[in-house]
Amino acid sequence: MLLKGLGEDRIIEGLKKRSGKRHPRLVMGIGDDTSVTRQKAGLVTLATVDTLIEGTHFDPKYTPPYLLGRKALSISVSDIAAMGGQPLFFLVSLALPEKTEKRFLDELYRGINDAAGEYDVVIAGGNIARSVLTAVSTTVFGEAKEKEVVYRSGAREGDIIYVTGTPGDSALGLKVLRNHGARALKGRFRKAAWKHLDPRARIDAGRALARRGLASAMIDISDGVALDLTRICKSSGKGAIIELEDFPISDEMKKYREAAKDSSWIDLALSGGEDYELLFTSPEPDRNKIASLAKTLGLRITAIGRITDKKGLKVLGKDKRLYRLKKAGFEHF
Repeated sequence: MLLKGLGEDRIIEGLKKRSGKRHPRLVMGIGDDTSVTRQKAGLVTLATVDTLIEGTHFDPKYTPPYLLGRKALSISVSDIAAMGGQPLFFLVSLALPEKTEKRFLDELYRGINDAAGEYDVVIAGGNIARSVLTAVSTTVFGEAKEKEVVYRSGAREGDIIYVTGTPGDSALGLKVLRNHGARALKGRFRKAAWKHLDPRARIDAGRALARRGLASAMIDISDGVALDLTRICKSSGKGAIIELEDFPISDEMKKYREAAKDSSWIDLALSGGEDYELLFTSPEPDRNKIASLAKTLGLRITAIGRITDKKGLKVLGKDKRLYRLKKAGFEHF
């Protein structure tokens, strides 16, 4: 069944029925010109928006609509995590070709709703429009205590630079998906392929770092470690050094490194985007607290370098030799 001919109101009503639970602070969700929410005193509102566009951010040949829905919400929730906030509500805006099958919409929203359940967020509204290409935009609203919000601008000389997880997996996943299509999801680098298609926002880690005052600056890794770290440095007026010998990589990235027999893994790990791990800085005296938090969360958190007073980013390899990246990361323009 095609969406064409169903009518926008009928489509929206169908989405409303499957949108899941209500939230006590959501006065009005889907069904009016705007959503209406109750605010709490002493808290600040966080808001972010992301768009996934066919051909630029995803290829329908190997991106099932279910996973597209999950990823669309996860990447916006990740921005809230990077500020140390708690996500609450979200809006979804869709641009769809008129020949879109109803099954596509059903699967897309099944993915969105499943992810919403995992992050404990509630849909508050959205929009649907006809387009030449498919595009999914998600706007997420969250909140945090004003004194707990973590910005990019707080890094100080001597701070240790940390990452969660194993950055670069998503870039490796994209590489094998482009080469092998959907078969990559069952291939040698399948975990990396799944990481690219179904990233998870580090909400628990972001909130814990903020509550405990352990992160001086933080950002989520959407465009690559090197580029996102450069953004922290620019906002903080500092520089940074990354030690490659300390950089965490997954078993699949190790397999790729051994097979490639060159340095291409470094550019995947440092310049590859869409990992949605957290990159943050923390004072040296809090090193043991970070280690304790990693154990509590059951999450790999690795020190990869230090903030310096000299502007610019240096990547040091074996024997402290300077490594030059082919590019810092992904940029649209």
